[in-house]
Amino acid sequence: MNINPKDSRFDALRALKREERAAKLTELKAYIEPFTTRSEGINAEESERLATALYEVEFLCHVREQDQRLMSLHDAGSRENGTTFETKVRKDTDPTRDAALRNVERSHKAGRLTDAAATLSEALVGTDSTVARLAAVTGSEAYRSAFSKLLRDSERGHLLWTPEESQSYRDADQVRGLIEGAGGTGKHLVPFDLDPSIILTNAGSVSPLREISRVVQTTSNAWNGVSSAGVTSEWLAEATEAADATPTLAPEPIPVHKAASWVPFSIELEEDGLQLLSQLQALLADSALQLENAAFATGSGTGQPTGLITALVAAGGSVIVPAAGEALSSADIYKLQGALGSRWQPNASFAGNLAILNTIRQFETTNGALKFPGAQAVPANLLSRPLHEISGMDGTIDAAVTAANYALVYGDFQNFVIVDRIGTTVELVPHLFGANRRPTGERGLWMHRRVGSDVVNANAFRLLNVATTA
Repeated sequence: MNINPKDSRFDALRALKREERAAKLTELKAYIEPFTTRSEGINAEESERLATALYEVEFLCHVREQDQRLMSLHDAGSRENGTTFETKVRKDTDPTRDAALRNVERSHKAGRLTDAAATLSEALVGTDSTVARLAAVTGSEAYRSAFSKLLRDSERGHLLWTPEESQSYRDADQVRGLIEGAGGTGKHLVPFDLDPSIILTNAGSVSPLREISRVVQTTSNAWNGVSSAGVTSEWLAEATEAADATPTLAPEPIPVHKAASWVPFSIELEEDGLQLLSQLQALLADSALQLENAAFATGSGTGQPTGLITALVAAGGSVIVPAAGEALSSADIYKLQGALGSRWQPNASFAGNLAILNTIRQFETTNGALKFPGAQAVPANLLSRPLHEISGMDGTIDAAVTAANYALVYGDFQNFVIVDRIGTTVELVPHLFGANRRPTGERGLWMHRRVGSDVVNANAFRLLNVATTA
């Protein structure tokens, strides 16, 4: 929540000594903690006391952070000749980024952001002014509270907003206009720590391509990178002119496409109060993952991300045919690995559908020993390289002459880029209806975000096509 440190309600807390404020903060957190795990609702009296406690915790955290910052700046200023303490405060403080970083830290401590997501958020806030504004506004407790009230009553929830919540929503709507370029009725930015672009940062266990690929964020309609075959180095004799090793840089813009997801939730979940937003975070992440996992593997690139397999097939030169026949053999795995250039080998990994991986795990020598015992290890490896599961790849081998079965891919996955556009928007649907047009006791969010993907250097991969006409 956005607080006014000069608010008269904080006079008693302001008069406390530093040690007394620390003790009071511990006491308030102990009071709040049980509410975060309660399954039943809270009554009006508890709600009022909890709101006061949260407000006081926010103030005490603000004072503590200011104390720490001032002490740090004072120590640094005292070591620099001619630079006073007051001058450094005015020079180094950025109110928007400061507020954004405090919101990120608060969400991390509350468990709403993982370590990876918090680290990413801090980096984005420090380098992108739009993301800083987004995190400063939608990451505040005031906006979270305003958003929660809208979820519970999309028609009248705004009537229950406090002045701080009203201001936070107006600020967020300005940021939404900055990101989207146009206004709209009924659109709301999700709180920063609920944005799938942020919370999917640590979702590698359910999205392997996010785990092993290069994931970047943008606030524009495309990520503009470049690819290059690299710079060639050489040994030179004394007083010998160097060769021209200027690399050829090819622009590789990756557009982001609109992904729309339908996220229903029950009125019972809404009534859980403090649990609503935490449960909603899981729903938003799952909805986004189900849509994008297939696209990252085989997306067409038209109106959706370009998938890894789609891009490699289009490149042509990265496709490897089987060593013999139209069936997967152990020789194919060696051929696939050997076809990749040495430049990409150190960071290369294997990936395939679970059914294909299980076939590889059953390959045996003539005496019954496993050919690839590492494929059954945890974590799995194949020929001393990491082995990953991508469910969107082909899982069966069709021996038909005209069939193409892309069974296994090997390469440096940092050359497959996933682009998340920061700033997810939702629209609220207050009541859902069943087949007989009667209420089901559910509400819904229609979420739309933008994401893209593509291979920026096809030479960094080799793709095994087990069945081919070649």
